Order: sequence, then structure tokens, then C-alpha cells
Amino acid sequence: MKNPVKKYVLAFTLVIIIALLLIQVGWIIRSIKFQEKVFEKSVSLALNQTVANITENKGICLMMQQCIACDSLKLNLQLTSAGIWEKIHSAIDEELKSYDIDLEYDMFIVEPDSDPFEINGKEIQKGKYYSHGLYNIFQQAGYELVVRFPSKTKFFLEKTGLMFLSSVVLILLIIVSISYLLKIYQQELRIAEHTKELLNNVSHEFKTPLTSIALASNMIRKERYSGRDKLNNYANLIFKENKKLQHLVESLLHLAAIERNEFDYIKEKINLHDIIDDGVTTIEMILLETGGIIETKLEASNSEIFADKLHITNVLVNLLSNAIKYSKELPRIEISTKILDEKILVNVKDNGIGIPLKYQKFIFQNYYRVPTGDVHNSKGFGIGLAYVKKVVEAHNGSVIVESKIDKGSIFTIQLPLISFK
Repeated sequence: MKNPVKKYVLAFTLVIIIALLLIQVGWIIRSIKFQEKVFEKSVSLALNQTVANITENKGICLMMQQCIACDSLKLNLQLTSAGIWEKIHSAIDEELKSYDIDLEYDMFIVEPDSDPFEINGKEIQKGKYYSHGLYNIFQQAGYELVVRFPSKTKFFLEKTGLMFLSSVVLILLIIVSISYLLKIYQQELRIAEHTKELLNNVSHEFKTPLTSIALASNMIRKERYSGRDKLNNYANLIFKENKKLQHLVESLLHLAAIERNEFDYIKEKINLHDIIDDGVTTIEMILLETGGIIETKLEASNSEIFADKLHITNVLVNLLSNAIKYSKELPRIEISTKILDEKILVNVKDNGIGIPLKYQKFIFQNYYRVPTGDVHNSKGFGIGLAYVKKVVEAHNGSVIVESKIDKGSIFTIQLPLISFK
């Protein structure tokens, strides 16, 4: 994804997430306010019915009137000692439960002109409690039955807690989903870009041998070049270029097999040192042409592994070929082995051009080739190291790279040894 487009997408995504958060918070606030209104209405109706029930009980009314006549300042204390408080509590409990309100509450009878008043030494302002007039009981205006719910806020939070939690989970899921989609989108763009480069390189690779074959065929057709030596030369050229085309086709088929992960592994007991020797022999002719040097330091005391001989050989040849291919100077390659933590380590070290740090994490991906500034100067199809990684991991091993620009690279393969299996 190009940087400007990526920035716009991320900014747009961030705006959407913030908008969702604001909408969710708005819904929760409105829900709390609505529940508060319903709660206030329910408490008001419950107190109204409680006072109506008390008014109908002449015995309670008479005792309350007598208490206020004795000493209005000690009204609540006298009501408690007279046992009236329990009856009022019981009446309020019954009415509150009919509205599904099951909260602890403080209850007092407040005298006229006592706003604010104190409960347990704490001043309570109007609006922090619910009240209902008691004129029909005391025959005097100003007396009120007051109820206060200390845990009301907690009650509302518990009511909306599930909604809030589900909203947070939903938003987190949206964030994760969008992040995942962006990641997939970036991967698809990267693959599309690599595929485009691959097609360009395939076209370029096929064009050269086809042009050579066409020229050789054309020369053969001309009578003035019909001498036997000339014919042999052109026939050899056609044969050579045909081989090159076959190799290109096999590489493309190999690429398709890697893409589908369709490999048949015939695992057997093999000596990795023997495989390394075979791989070195395979590339020695190429090294002779380039004037390169390869040195082996096979120091592992045990090199027996359970593996597919063909694929492991291909892995080693692939790494050695890359070491030659990406050398600016005369190739100098060192391949060594040692034992570490019940595994055999194979190091392939070269003096090549090196791999920039920012590209090292991508080199084992399908189609990936380190950019060189010119599409056709990027050698190969970008499948070699992807193949190496898949084969090594199929043998319960791992492959890593250490590289510095103009200093070369070290590829390290770890494979489990048979004696430790």
C-alpha cells in the first residue's frame, strides 16, 4: 500500500473507531439517564403507595401523632422505640420490590423547614433523596417521609455494565478485524507487486533464448551458412537455449508447487556431511568458471539426520548457488557444521553484496527478491529461499540469515539429529 493511501485509510479507520466510541458512550449515557428517570418514577410511586397504606392504618397514624406531640425534635428516635419504624420499613420494602428495586436505603421523617438535614452527621441536600409529604398523617404541612439510596450510583453502573462491556468488546473486535483486513490487504498488494515483477522477469528470461533460437534457425535456413560446422554450431546453440527454456519452465512449475505446498518427502537416514560434499561437487564447475573458492569445515561429530535426500541437497545447492550469484568479486564461500542443543548447524558464509536489514525479514517469502533498482537485474524468480525455508521447516528445522551490506551473508540451517530423536 502506498504511503499516502495508507495514511488516508488509517486516518479514516481511526475516525470511524472514534465515532463508534462516541456513539456507544452516548447510548450508555442516555441509557443511564433513562434508567434514572424510571427509577425516580418507581420510587415516587412506591412512596406514594406506602404513605397511602400508612394513612389507612389508624393505629400507626395515632402513634405517630402522639410522638410528634411529645417532642418533634426526637420524632425519629421515638418512632424507632415505638416499633413503628419497622412497620414503615416493611411497607416501603414491599412497594419497592413490586417495582424490582432491591437496594439498601436510609429512611427518615423530616420536619418542616429542615432542608438541608443531616444523616449520621452528614449533610444531605435536596435532590439527593426522595420524599413524600405526610400531611394526611400529621395534619400539618412540611413533614416528609424521606428515602435515600446510598448505593444508587453503583446500581446504575451494574445495570449498564453489561452494555458497556459488550460495547468495548465490540469495538475491540472491530479494531482487530480492521487491523487484520489491512494486514491481508497489504499482503495481497505485496503479492500482486511481486507477481508483476515476476511476469516482467519471466518475459525477459524467455525472450533471450527464444531470440537466440530464432536467429539460429534463420541462419540454418540460409544456404550460404549450410556448412556442417556452421550447422553444428547453430544446432548446439538451439540445444543450449532449449535447455535454458526447459529450466525456466521447471522453475515455474517448481514455483507453483511451492505456492500449493505440494512436496512429496521420502525421508530416510542420511549423512548430512555426504550431502554437503555432493552439493559442493555440483557447484565446483561453476566456481572454476568464476575463479571462486569454496572451503568446508565439517566439524560436527555426528551428521546423521532423517530427511529427504533430494530436497536437502537442493536446499544446500540453492544456498551455494546464491552465494556465487550475488558475489561482486571472486566468490569465497565457507560451509561449516557443528552440534548445538541436539541439532546440527550448517553455516553457509559468502562474501557477496549482502542484504539490507530492512529486507531480511522478507527474503523467505514467495516471489520476494531484494530490490536492486532495475527489475531485470534482480536475479531469479524469488522462489529459492522460500523453497529452502519450506523444506527445512518440513524437517522440523529452521533457517536464519545474518547479513551486512558489502560484507556478505551467513545462512544458518538447524536440523534435528537422528541420535537425539
